[in-house]
Amino acid sequence: MPKRKSGSKTKGGCSTITKSSNKNVKRATDNQSNLQIGGVAGLIAVAVALIGNRLVGNSGDNINITSNNIIDTSDLLNRVQKSSSFQLKHNRTLIAIDDIPSQTVLMEIPRELMIWDLDAVRNEFIREEILLATIPGTVAKRAALLSAYLALLRNDFSTDHTLRLQSSVAKQLPSYDEYKAFHPVLATIEQMELLLGKHSPAFRDLVVLRQSLNDEYDSFIATSNKFASLVSREDYLSCRLAVQSRAFQIPGVLPESEIPKNEQEHYTETIQIDFTNDGVLSIEIINDWMNSHINNNVMVGGYDAVKRRGRAWSTKAIRPGQELIMDYGRFHDPVLFGQYGYVPSDGTGVTIVSVAAYHDIGGDLPDLQQMMLYLQFDHGYPECIEKELHPAAFRLKELKARYLQEIAIDSSRWALPLPPRLSTDVTPLSTTILPDDYTVPTFDVQVYEYLEVHALSISLPCRIVTLTEKDLDNAEEFLLKDLETLEKTASPLDTPTLQLEELQVSPTWMIRTIHCMRMMASAQKDIYDTTIESKTREIMALASEGKSNTLEFNAAHVMLGEMQSQEALETWALDVLQSVSGLSPDLCPFSQKVFIIRKLGWKCEKVLPFVSKEVKTTLVAKIGSAYTTLKSVGRHMGKHQCTK
Repeated sequence: MPKRKSGSKTKGGCSTITKSSNKNVKRATDNQSNLQIGGVAGLIAVAVALIGNRLVGNSGDNINITSNNIIDTSDLLNRVQKSSSFQLKHNRTLIAIDDIPSQTVLMEIPRELMIWDLDAVRNEFIREEILLATIPGTVAKRAALLSAYLALLRNDFSTDHTLRLQSSVAKQLPSYDEYKAFHPVLATIEQMELLLGKHSPAFRDLVVLRQSLNDEYDSFIATSNKFASLVSREDYLSCRLAVQSRAFQIPGVLPESEIPKNEQEHYTETIQIDFTNDGVLSIEIINDWMNSHINNNVMVGGYDAVKRRGRAWSTKAIRPGQELIMDYGRFHDPVLFGQYGYVPSDGTGVTIVSVAAYHDIGGDLPDLQQMMLYLQFDHGYPECIEKELHPAAFRLKELKARYLQEIAIDSSRWALPLPPRLSTDVTPLSTTILPDDYTVPTFDVQVYEYLEVHALSISLPCRIVTLTEKDLDNAEEFLLKDLETLEKTASPLDTPTLQLEELQVSPTWMIRTIHCMRMMASAQKDIYDTTIESKTREIMALASEGKSNTLEFNAAHVMLGEMQSQEALETWALDVLQSVSGLSPDLCPFSQKVFIIRKLGWKCEKVLPFVSKEVKTTLVAKIGSAYTTLKSVGRHMGKHQCTK
């Protein structure tokens, strides 16, 4: 459900505030252009002229567009439609009206009806005014430049008749007001905090995304006063959301007929974008006419550089009344919500479980004091650790806090994607209308089978938290070596495999680790000021009121998914603890050490004679099927929890 349907569109499809005096922008002289972009500007100008001629219609359809002839939605559909078995309803959704066999070519999109980021950087105004604006990251820069170009097209920044086709496409995209009705990026921070909770990972990600998009606009207007006078923040954000939710990458190598070698070399040198080898980012109007589902019935792509056309075709039989549905890609629900403004209400999306109860893994490195909060769960001591009374244990605690800090924003250490709550290959009849028998998705037993195999891939933080000096000879020296490795890492977002992950670990230490994981999951779930049952009732109430395409409905689904994911990990961990504690109440009979390999789990190859076979079998069944060599250790798991 990425696009919310509205009634009639605003004229031109956008919130245009441009004054007539801003509609004609004087083009710079050749000398000015040379000064701005360097010695190959003449070559680029020639390429742009050639491309401009081709955009007017040399690729098959001779199209004569005057400055007063803007193509409407029905005209655009007529230009691309190759099958009469579907029609466009409400200016936003393609619906089958006859049976459509699989592999039917539905639409062909000529190059002149595509808007590429390559077109943006070729545009003279873009090159002269904002090409060199500071936008961190190549992906973001490409999306930002394409968004700026769309906003200019929608606001009639030029009288160049060769841009009329692209302007027509740009003006059919949703307006700011249309996005504001459902998209979380345009909601207030206060509204989203109320809907999700300040502690919600989706809320924190949304705050970061919202700020980055606004920062892009600020960078553009700081670079160019002309751009600021032509494009408002609302104009830019609506186009940026269009790029974020509707643009897609045309991969592969572009031939020199699309981009001459010298031109590409210039872009590589000046803006570090390789169109030739990385492909282009493309806006195509048909993407605005189809919603998304993991079980799509339409595929869009297959750009033919010779015919200069892309196409869309059916991937399975489509029956009358069914939506034409594409697939935007495999994204987690929080990403779908923040970037596209929706989540799949049937549970076919992916949710995330995390053990990061006290910090944001999507932000900057937290301070040491914040990471100390985790150490209230360092079980294994008969009493609370105090600096004067337990100097060695206290030093270890400080090292553990530093260790946690170093891995704090490597999400692979803390967060685990869970399988969809609904696994199906059935394409829905509609992505915007709920079925009469709709129910809120829940996890089934398969999620626990998945956690038995994968849960320990996020156990490292809790292994650090629960480590005592009795669990590991020379524990302080061991952690210092790992810290040295972490401090040399190029990026804290992707830390290397560490010694602690490849270490033989006693079952008692592992039991404390799993107990810690349970506490982290429980702590996060308890932060929400509601319950899973209450949130389920809220969603069903919104559905019964016909509010399934609203910001409130989608936000409720995001929160529900977060709570259900934390409960799944909590339930799995509790099941392991109860199974093992029932066999060995104080865990003292454990005389074994276990390898914990990152993302592989446990593997048992040898058990000493005095280790209970029943205990070993239970651990294998509840935690995983992968074990390695076991050695004698035997430690008590302390029952005392320190709060200071």
